[in-house]
Amino acid sequence: MKGFSISFTLGKASSVHGGNVDHNNRDFIAKNVDPTKTDNNILYKAQDIETAYHELFDAAVAEYNSKKSRPSRRINDYYEHIKNGRREETYYETIVQFGSVQDAPCGSERGEVAKKMLDDYMKGFQKRNPNLHVFNAILHMDEASPHIHIDFIPFYTQGRTNGLSKGVSMKAALIEQGYKSNGKMTNHLIEWENSERKVMETIINSYGYEREEMNAKYKHLSVEDYKIKQDENTIRTSLKRNHYVSSDDISQEKMRSLMFKLSSADKKIAALEKEKSSPNKSFFYSNPDKQAFIQSKMDAANIPYVETENGFDAQECYVKQIREWEKIFKPSSKSFREQLIDEIDKLLMRCSDVDELYKKLEADGFAVKLGRYISVRPPKAERFIRLKSLGEEYNERALQNRIQQSHKFEVKLNENIDKAEADNLPSLKILKTMRFYTVTFKKGLLPCHKKHKQLPFSWLNDEELDRLLLLNRKINAGETIESMKKEFELKELELKEKNAAAEEALKRYQRLARAEEAFLVLYEGKESSFISIKQAEQYREAYPNITESNYVEVFKFTEQAKSDSDAAKSIVQEAEQELRSLGGAIAIAAKVQAGTYVQELVCTENIHRNADILPNGVFQL
Repeated sequence: MKGFSISFTLGKASSVHGGNVDHNNRDFIAKNVDPTKTDNNILYKAQDIETAYHELFDAAVAEYNSKKSRPSRRINDYYEHIKNGRREETYYETIVQFGSVQDAPCGSERGEVAKKMLDDYMKGFQKRNPNLHVFNAILHMDEASPHIHIDFIPFYTQGRTNGLSKGVSMKAALIEQGYKSNGKMTNHLIEWENSERKVMETIINSYGYEREEMNAKYKHLSVEDYKIKQDENTIRTSLKRNHYVSSDDISQEKMRSLMFKLSSADKKIAALEKEKSSPNKSFFYSNPDKQAFIQSKMDAANIPYVETENGFDAQECYVKQIREWEKIFKPSSKSFREQLIDEIDKLLMRCSDVDELYKKLEADGFAVKLGRYISVRPPKAERFIRLKSLGEEYNERALQNRIQQSHKFEVKLNENIDKAEADNLPSLKILKTMRFYTVTFKKGLLPCHKKHKQLPFSWLNDEELDRLLLLNRKINAGETIESMKKEFELKELELKEKNAAAEEALKRYQRLARAEEAFLVLYEGKESSFISIKQAEQYREAYPNITESNYVEVFKFTEQAKSDSDAAKSIVQEAEQELRSLGGAIAIAAKVQAGTYVQELVCTENIHRNADILPNGVFQL
């Protein structure tokens, strides 16, 4: 007897295909739905999500707000607070299915068995998961195969000394239900999903079937989700199209009046929404001094905000001001975590294994605590810092891999040098300079200069080596210093031409933009701050072919001119970047040829180090 496979997929509300309650409840019909069979669906629960939030959290929110003396730190709407934040999802959706469209389609005998299994599963879901509040659940029988969409809000009720006594958290909800993290290979979420799949397998067995393994990774209905997304786009396009009004339906005079009124209304509505009802944005700062600085500025300006566990929430209309304050903040020094990351990146290239790294850290004044979790305490710091908390590239296994990768790079570099020497290649001097650089760096005479700041330092993320590699590629392609200089001169001339073209494109756009404004003043009665009625009349005389009936065509030309101007500006920026890169390659080539490239780097670093030690940057060479 053929068994039934299991499909259990969990999605987040914020994901593209994480959840779609409107589609689930058939508020709109997608192409993959048979509307003649929609009556066969089983709706278990259909509660508005905001109503569910009020039911679950109003008491906890009221308790929280009663402890806050400042109104700006209270939570007005918990649903909006979670929706506009970044820490938690407003809800999750799980899609459950027994069998597949091939062996248990809707309307078949096995499809009816799958329907009964799904019904059994759904009836026990809430009892098994008391911390997952189901606000919407429906069994679909009007698609290719039976399946259930379960939308739920995960919440905790224990273990919080700060914040709300009851709030949204998937992790905390599952922990309360008894699921725990068991090492690196599994966590509370995986444990819960496995538990639910075991329930599904038990249901299959109760109907006299065995579970059939499909070697799937629990991906479900990707084709369906794609079709749903396409249907949504079609609906949006249709709705937008309905907003257009043709000249057959309304006179031009009324159309102009309507456009003017709509434009004014839109601006007023946008301003009100921004100032009074803009959504909250979450702000997180790794530096507590920076957060305190920003909050002091907000207090002085009477800007409301709500403190969270890791930062604060503020309305979107204040984001620009907050960003300006962030720019003027000057940190006193690097944090202990940053000091540790810099030290590891610097020492790692000198080590043969992680044990040697730990010894070098201790030699530099860092305390190292070995055990299940390797922890390091920087000089003057009060607490140890777990290496794995620095990021996935700083756990013990990743550090060992990074050491091996650096060794592989050095071995490959030496092989390339031997080959270039044997074949008398012009790139030999560059390759030897690269080796000299790595040796000098490993002696501690040079700093880490990352090409990609967000990634750990390595030979493949070294700004200086990247410049040498670029020069090496040019030399291998047959270029010389003289040929690069000639190329530089040609690119300078090309840049001048591109600059001239960009300036002309900008002027054309500016002319058309002013003409567009003039016609809006003339034919739509727009109030303009930089085009007077008299100036607008001059445009009418200058462009006699543009009349009240065809002036809207100017808008298309203006839009195209702006696009052309932006494209020309982008071309100029690319050309400038190419010129800077080529100029840098020429300068590096001259230093490599003279054998002074690495020495100059060391000299510059010595100047910086002496300036850090001696008062006012005064030093003796």
